[in-house]
Amino acid sequence: MKTIGYQLIPENAQIHLGMVVLQSDVTIEDEFRRYFADTDLSLLVSRIPFEDEVTEKTLGDMALHLTQSTALFPVAHAFDAIGYACTSGAMQIGSDRIRQLIMNERKCRYVSDPMQAALLAFESLGANNIGYLAPYSTPVCTAMIGHIESRGFSVAHSASFDEEHDQVVGRISPDTIYQAAIELVASADGDMDAVFIACTNMKCATVLDTITSETGVTALSSNKVLAWDLARSAGIPLDL
Repeated sequence: MKTIGYQLIPENAQIHLGMVVLQSDVTIEDEFRRYFADTDLSLLVSRIPFEDEVTEKTLGDMALHLTQSTALFPVAHAFDAIGYACTSGAMQIGSDRIRQLIMNERKCRYVSDPMQAALLAFESLGANNIGYLAPYSTPVCTAMIGHIESRGFSVAHSASFDEEHDQVVGRISPDTIYQAAIELVASADGDMDAVFIACTNMKCATVLDTITSETGVTALSSNKVLAWDLARSAGIPLDL
């Protein structure tokens, strides 16, 4: 057999992003492909164990597995940024602890999560009055709204599908989410700067622009703000 030579792709030839995604999430990879369709980058995904039921306990328990899930990324791959892709989990565990747990295993320039990214997006847009739409149970919604308000934003209008099972959340139709968001914005009677659709498993990338254009209120989602925050950290232009 003849031995032939080869060339290696330079390590800095692409921007390298990583995501730690819930075992039950069937949405975020497809939506990230949409957001980064015109960008030449490497996006690698690891999974984290998660029970189907979304409760404060199951969300907090993910902290036990986050470093191990990060360790499953290819050892030789150097990341520009890594995202932990769970909004309610980030709220429960805390962005600072998430950063520490990921950096314990894999050094990178930046770590984000949808909760951190949402707060940064609100600030970037100058949005103070936030509408909140989520799939979660009342205790999880109440905790997340409290977290948002503790950072200086107002959440006077909110709605939830009250669904604890993440496998069901991933099947809620974009049309359902669109209609719920339209009704939520209407209930504010002009007193809303942005509507935040929380949960990375909510399929809404295809309806965000329509919600924004029809209501005049900026529609944001967990996946959109996480993509935006990871992109800006790596110097990739991506509008909210």
